Amino acid sequence: MTNNDIKHSNKQQDLDELTYIISHDLQEPLRMITSYVQLLNKRYGDKLDDNARDYIKYAVDGSNRLKQMMDDLLTYSRIGRPVFKREKVDTPEILERVKNLLGKKYPASAERIKFAAGRQIELNADKELVTKLLYHLADNSLKFNKKSEPELIFGYTEDDDYWIITVQDNGPGIDKEYHGKIFGIFQKLHNHEEYPGSGMGLAICEKIVNMHNGRIWLDSELDKGTTFHVSFKKEN
Repeated sequence: MTNNDIKHSNKQQDLDELTYIISHDLQEPLRMITSYVQLLNKRYGDKLDDNARDYIKYAVDGSNRLKQMMDDLLTYSRIGRPVFKREKVDTPEILERVKNLLGKKYPASAERIKFAAGRQIELNADKELVTKLLYHLADNSLKFNKKSEPELIFGYTEDDDYWIITVQDNGPGIDKEYHGKIFGIFQKLHNHEEYPGSGMGLAICEKIVNMHNGRIWLDSELDKGTTFHVSFKKEN
């Protein structure tokens, strides 16, 4: 490991620690604010006019959104803690787990989650983190796909040095303008009312890939769908 690698690792640890402290310590005052606003509505709601009730609704909604953001920040800061464990991982087993999880959340789309035919591969990776990675990528694809028959295909490609897992959808696609931005923390391309969420899912994916010294990227065209690619180093 080079000096630059060590410095980058130390900075990332400092950032993760700061993120954990901020998101953890803010939970209690946020719960207090939400509880008192809800109590105000319960006790005095019938004495308030429509505007005041709307203000309370906006305050509760804002508090819930902030809680979701902090929960996702905690998830982000905890990735790889306390142990990052590499082991032999059979991808069919992980993909079956991911498919089952998605089937519970998106039962109407369960039959359209497919595995492309191809060689089965074995990764040297953290099983739980890779499961989380592929689940977040697939969840992101299905969440934003408003077609009557959304489709999702997991596949494999490879080059001389890397295995590459692909997650392909037939969704709305992502404008090239945003390809370099979507993996940032709290980056959202859609409004909250139409697509709830904090915008942390792809940031979590990128962090997991970076921990494996891999790479994540996408190919996408508007109205033609998106394919995410994730690379893992082959064993010598």
